[in-house]
Amino acid sequence: MKTPLLLGALALVASPVLAQQKPIPADSVRTIVLQEVAVVTKRQDHQQHLQNFYNANQAATTEELMSRMPELSFIRRGSYGMEPTIRAYSGGQVSVTLDGMRIQGACTDKMDPATIYIEPLSLQRIEVQTAGASSMQGAAIGGSLDMKLAEADFADERKLSGSVTSGYQSAANAMMGGLRLSYAAPTWGLRASGTYRKSQNYRNGRGEKVLYSQYEKANYALSGKFLLQDDLVLKADFIADDGWNIGYPALPMDVGQANARIGSVSLVRENSDRRWSRVEARLYANRIAHYMDDSARPDLPIRMDMPGLSRTSGMYVEGTTSPGHHQQLTVRADASASYLTASMTMYQEGQTPMYMLTWPDNRQLQSGIAAQYSFQVGDKTQLQLNSRLNMSDFAVTTGEGRNQLSVFGYESTARQFLIPSLSLQASRMVYKKLKATLSGGFNGRTPTASELYGFYLFSQFDGFDYVGNPNLKPEKSVQSEFTLSWQEPRLRLQATAYASRVQDYMVGAYNPDLSAMTIGARGVKIYYNTPYALLAGAEASAVYNITGYTQLVSTLRYSFGSNTDGDPLPMMPPLRNITSLRKYFGDYLWVQGETELAAAQNRNSESFLEQPTEAFMLWHLRAGYQKETEKKVWQLNAGIENIFDVHYREHLDWGRIARPGRNVFVQLSVGF
Repeated sequence: MKTPLLLGALALVASPVLAQQKPIPADSVRTIVLQEVAVVTKRQDHQQHLQNFYNANQAATTEELMSRMPELSFIRRGSYGMEPTIRAYSGGQVSVTLDGMRIQGACTDKMDPATIYIEPLSLQRIEVQTAGASSMQGAAIGGSLDMKLAEADFADERKLSGSVTSGYQSAANAMMGGLRLSYAAPTWGLRASGTYRKSQNYRNGRGEKVLYSQYEKANYALSGKFLLQDDLVLKADFIADDGWNIGYPALPMDVGQANARIGSVSLVRENSDRRWSRVEARLYANRIAHYMDDSARPDLPIRMDMPGLSRTSGMYVEGTTSPGHHQQLTVRADASASYLTASMTMYQEGQTPMYMLTWPDNRQLQSGIAAQYSFQVGDKTQLQLNSRLNMSDFAVTTGEGRNQLSVFGYESTARQFLIPSLSLQASRMVYKKLKATLSGGFNGRTPTASELYGFYLFSQFDGFDYVGNPNLKPEKSVQSEFTLSWQEPRLRLQATAYASRVQDYMVGAYNPDLSAMTIGARGVKIYYNTPYALLAGAEASAVYNITGYTQLVSTLRYSFGSNTDGDPLPMMPPLRNITSLRKYFGDYLWVQGETELAAAQNRNSESFLEQPTEAFMLWHLRAGYQKETEKKVWQLNAGIENIFDVHYREHLDWGRIARPGRNVFVQLSVGF
């Protein structure tokens, strides 16, 4: 496997890699647009964008689009609800928002990341920010992921448009259907979309059926826009997402039902003649309900139900102004209130059901103010300053919850945190085609509800029950990042190296004095702060327009982590390369070959009983055809993924569960 990996790396560094047919701007911001969806990786500058490559592949899901970004990986516990990570940071270390709105998951096992509530039909773009640039979205040491909703449009003449989509995938005998309708008028517009997915148990590369990997869901989104004045717009958005019969082969429990209701109202004023050229104010609220159970699992000694509930309401105000020549200032103030509760009921035959709170009823009040200031120094240099001050207040709200935690000697569960962050970025054109960007700063993050108040939360990853610690300190990180970008009309290369030292790193430690509650658990771990942890890595991408009709794109990434003792941190993805070659045949047909390479990961955490992962190489073939008539646009996408039916798993996949084998897919879309 070493030879393919070396060839993949050489293809990335030495070969020109894929672009659109237009020149690619030289910057540190990358954008990938997929018709309805643009994936934007923001490192430093909000104004510059990389040309889109994946826009032709209409069969891709939101998670598939994000997984191809160098900064993003996914923790997989099943086919549904994969948890996004940014540069090996996960959980409370990263900020995941929807149009700037905070959404708290309702599952103690992280089966419901906010990304599952958004379908490509209702998504405009995804913005990934790393290091200190993420301070506008919240207090996080690992970066931020913000999903921007697609909006309704205005039109000079009344117009109705839309699309109907249907698709099939063979590995899981999965089907999907989608409908989008848009109505535009001079002073108002409406946009509605719906998606239905049903997937059976998939088969891996050995032809084996992976039990409990099925799921079914429906997603609905409605957006309205109303022109109040020439420069003032009122917007309203609503999303409903319902999932059921969701299996998790890497966990001992499944999800019988999961529901989300997300709504917001916002005012946006855009006028370049005003002192504040753009101002947005938004009010929002969301409710997430999640019901875990093991009723579909055979021969269990004890049956369990684990429902969870999350409610969040909040607001933010954001404005942009130009305080001087070649200067831009964006200021944001935000606040939110979240309420979380989760419980577990155990049913043993012939005995009274046993009940306890796994998340004692708790609430978090959060508020913050952030600013981003950019200044152009001459023709070649740009400076950018990012800052934030975040305040959080945590508390257990019921006597029952406080009594549970008191058995561990915690007299008080109320905590207040003040988290400052500051970063400085400098970019300079060191050569007419070469740009260098250096950034550094510090930031922090608060503990999560599980880390503070979790009560015997079983982790299938290492087999331990976890208990929270209300006395935890916040993590604090000092970070640096260096990027080189080379750009010319047909070729773009970009490479980034980064490193951070995380003080008071939070981790679970085995406590031999406590007995496990989960049958078969290896013991109990309590969260505590280690002195520090080190995380570092590198990313690279290359985009090359070989000819007007042939394109090549490649990405490479690697992450490294160690704790205070120099031992490996868990869940560190190995070296990985994705390279795609696409050929256009006229204006209607394209064919794309793609390879995925991953090195073996033998640097594993012994304290988490982490297992090594073998290297693998996958080949995919995709094609698309588009035909436009007077009133309709027909699009057909088809292909074969994992052509050679390789039996493999990613290092971030829990439970050593193999991923799907050969998968034939087809998707047809008709737009009008």
